Amino acid sequence: MSIRAAIFDADGVTIFPWRAVQLFEQEYGITREMASEFFGGVFADCLIGKADLKEALPPYLERWGWQASVDDFICVWFEAENAPDERVIDVVRALQESGYICCLASNQEKYRAEYIRTQMGFGEIFDQLFFSGELGCKKPNRAYYERITETLGLEGLGILFWDDSPSAVEGARACGWNAEVYSDFEEFEVKLVSYLGHGWR
Repeated sequence: MSIRAAIFDADGVTIFPWRAVQLFEQEYGITREMASEFFGGVFADCLIGKADLKEALPPYLERWGWQASVDDFICVWFEAENAPDERVIDVVRALQESGYICCLASNQEKYRAEYIRTQMGFGEIFDQLFFSGELGCKKPNRAYYERITETLGLEGLGILFWDDSPSAVEGARACGWNAEVYSDFEEFEVKLVSYLGHGWR
């Protein structure tokens, strides 16, 4: 079956990653080790809609010495991560012009999902957006890919997926998708041609 849809991860593929991590460490003294208590813990429930980010954060912010509000923390975080990779976005637009369906598939809790959709404009760029907080499951859970496959009405081999997480890529392949690890833009372009040929652009 020929590829009909290209699906992209957010952070690390269509968005430059880790800018908020660096900002909080350098400007506010919140180190990766400190933040890992939250992001390696209850944040997982936020990602699948079982916990609310604004309700989960306050005790951690107090321990981290954050002086402003929860909303202020979230605003600084989201704005720091508002860094789309325009090279990849240009590829998305070119693929769409060639008739391919282009989607975003990302593990995101509901507030950042909405920020990406509206403030970053991804809702207008991509044909569909699939966020874990809205699906109730996250990569690499098999149910995540199955729900996307069902929504698109395609067989797995009709999908080409890009993610910077090897486990997410393996999860996609286990569901029959074509999937590749995204490491850098130049390699991405080469692999894209190997799948689609030169005619898509």
